Amino acid sequence: MKTKSSPCIIRIILLGLLLLWALCPRVWAADRLDVHIPAEWPSDTCFNPASRPGNIDSEWWRVFNAPVLDTLIAAGEAGNYNLAMAARRIAIARSNTRIAQSAYYPSLSLQVGWSKERLSGFTDKTAVPPSDLSSFSGAVSMSWEIDVFGKITRQAKEAKAQVRVSAAEHAGVLLSLEAEIASTYVNLMVARNQLRVAKEHSESQRRILGITETRHETGLASKLDVAQASTLYYSTIASIPLLEASIEASKNALAVLIGTTVEHLPAALDTATALPPYSSIVAMGAPLDLLKRRPDVVQAERSVEAAAASLGVSRDAYLPTLSLNASIGTQAHRIGDLFRNNSLTYTLAPTISWTIFDGLSRRYSTEAARERMAMEIDNYNMTVLTAVEEVRNAAHNHAATLQYISRIETVVKNSAEEVKLSVDLYTEGLTPFSNVVDAMLNYLTYQNTLVSAHGRAVNSLIDLYKALGGGWTGNE
Repeated sequence: MKTKSSPCIIRIILLGLLLLWALCPRVWAADRLDVHIPAEWPSDTCFNPASRPGNIDSEWWRVFNAPVLDTLIAAGEAGNYNLAMAARRIAIARSNTRIAQSAYYPSLSLQVGWSKERLSGFTDKTAVPPSDLSSFSGAVSMSWEIDVFGKITRQAKEAKAQVRVSAAEHAGVLLSLEAEIASTYVNLMVARNQLRVAKEHSESQRRILGITETRHETGLASKLDVAQASTLYYSTIASIPLLEASIEASKNALAVLIGTTVEHLPAALDTATALPPYSSIVAMGAPLDLLKRRPDVVQAERSVEAAAASLGVSRDAYLPTLSLNASIGTQAHRIGDLFRNNSLTYTLAPTISWTIFDGLSRRYSTEAARERMAMEIDNYNMTVLTAVEEVRNAAHNHAATLQYISRIETVVKNSAEEVKLSVDLYTEGLTPFSNVVDAMLNYLTYQNTLVSAHGRAVNSLIDLYKALGGGWTGNE
């Protein structure tokens, strides 16, 4: 009776475990996401100049019509080490997935050996001569954990989730790289244009200094006029080394971003001076589009999925493990007898192992996994809110900078006229030289401000493209 009832008892236990596992409450990540974002962007003027429906081109930087920038970004995509490391993290995650999936299959091993043993002659009441025993053996062993409760399946699912997280991270690194190369290129062009402005002004200031010295020699100008002209000229040329250093710093930064040294930067970069256009119509889409357009948001969402899978794996520790161990081989005292019928050996050992008590280790492991998932959910919500904030800030900054440029251009035009008039009046003796100094100094300041504003407008446009996800579609 015991022999017949044992299989029934085992079946009842297994069915009970399956029922309990099916009834255990699942924690779905989607049920705990709590994101409140607007359905549409505001209709105010800050968004109108730069918005339209549609999708962003994946090569969004081409709107700047800068072939050198295109070359730099292509080089960065091929040579940047941060991007290469992100790609390797994807490869590692894929390998970990294959490792997890390999648990579906049995493990086979081969053992071949020889042993020799001497038995003592004094193990019995009467002494006998010691005896030597030797044997040859060979066996093939198998160990197989059968995935009855889906533990291996959930481990593989967790590993696959990490692949998706790594893929989204790679897309984020790529987008940041493209934006950083573009921004550094713009900063380089700003510095070169400011250097050009400084050199142009230093030339005109040098001529004014010469005129002032000539007038002083003829008694038409005071020594104070000469001192003021000299101060203005030398203060301008003093700024040139700093601008040149800024240019070199930008070139060094570009070299690092594309994974090379300054000597191997594209030759066309040495002659590039034109700032990219700062006005462009951007496919803003709707705020909800950020959930699938921004790599960091998608990465955060996939991290929640991975944490949920990890929680499921931690709960699997409460389940028993069904394994099958088996071996078949041969053993004989002489090597020639290894393949005789009587030398065959085998074992077959199905085993159910179930941890009854572990000092609450499984409980705390599950609690830790649950808290990690809650943390990833918080990170997701924070990432979404940050994404909306970055789009708003970039759009407002771009619109505000465009308005600033339109006004500062008028200031620069008027300032140039002021310089001309003040110089004419001074040479006619109708105004003091201090007015010339003030006019020229203001003109230099306003021109530099205009160049900086141009660069800021382009950078805010770059920030807007980056904030919107840079045309990423989520395809991997």
